[in-house]
Amino acid sequence: MNKKTIITALLALVALTGQGQVHYRLEGNIGDSTITEKALVKDMYNNRGIIDTVNIVKGIIEPVEGELPDTTICALIIGNMPDGKVIYLDRYLYPVFLGGGTTVFDGRTMRHPFLKGTTMCEDYTLFHKTEGEALNKWMMERIRKANGGPMHLTSADMGREQTEQIAKTAKEIISRHTSDMLGLYLLHEEATNYLSPSTWLELYSKMEPWLKTKPEYHMSIFKSSMEKNIKTSEGTMFVDMEAEVDGHICRLSDYVGKGRYVWAEFWGSTCQPCLTQIPKLNSIYKKYKERGLTVLGIAVYEDAEKTRRAIKKHGITYPQLLNTQKQASIKYGILGTPYSILFAPDGTILARGLHGEDLEKKLTEIFETKKYQELEN
Repeated sequence: MNKKTIITALLALVALTGQGQVHYRLEGNIGDSTITEKALVKDMYNNRGIIDTVNIVKGIIEPVEGELPDTTICALIIGNMPDGKVIYLDRYLYPVFLGGGTTVFDGRTMRHPFLKGTTMCEDYTLFHKTEGEALNKWMMERIRKANGGPMHLTSADMGREQTEQIAKTAKEIISRHTSDMLGLYLLHEEATNYLSPSTWLELYSKMEPWLKTKPEYHMSIFKSSMEKNIKTSEGTMFVDMEAEVDGHICRLSDYVGKGRYVWAEFWGSTCQPCLTQIPKLNSIYKKYKERGLTVLGIAVYEDAEKTRRAIKKHGITYPQLLNTQKQASIKYGILGTPYSILFAPDGTILARGLHGEDLEKKLTEIFETKKYQELEN
């Protein structure tokens, strides 16, 4: 670990906002005994700049305390970085919650630090313990099934059982924090991919008005996406989308509603989990294309030439809809990639948001049933 380039981002959180000053105290262990230097505590969302400094001695955060006007999300910046600028390195971007008591940071864990000392810290740690246990269970099962063979593990492959387990815990925690920043943060950031759109909207409706309108979170955009997601839920007819490529208009309806099943995979060439999915998609396309399935890549938020380079580099064999930009979000409420939608031959949506084994089971259910085989013959 290079101490001159280490960043640990801490998200600070207190009980209520708008009710005078709140007291915070931070202490703990960043998990690296080679670090001895000052660190900056920078407000990340309320534009207050540097609000404090802390001493780190052999990895130990010397206690620091003070007052804040309200809930504040901060970054603890470690290393020689001019003007307190944050360089985001995935391994060192960790949420932490300050305020309403003493927050104890323990960075000696592998995936996320443990947080202690306040209800919000404890509940945030509970969320990540649940998530970590589900991820570990899923990964060990994949390793067992691979039995020494090749594996392409990404979080996009996680099964529905694990997703529902995490979603249940997330809902319970957010329901306890509808009037503070932990609820908002989980709803905006880390729990979004686990919650169903209807559950997300249910929790959003219970949030205090001041949380819903915080401009830095753009919650109205998330709300709109969830509503569009529900409008294009399973059983509804597909919504067409189009893009211009080299002077020609290409449409989703060029593929969907034409008498074939269509697995639409929304992706981007800079999305590493998307790239990890490609070998599997190539294999599924080869297996089922003569039996009535089209795998369709839908490239989002990038120009056609960039997508073409990725297609060539990664050996993609299935057709593509290029240059769709924001339409995945606008038409289907999709907030992140990779994301899959399975369309029936008549254009209705059979499934959306399925990944990995769950989606492959759906294809097996379709193509290996006696009824379908009789139709083939």
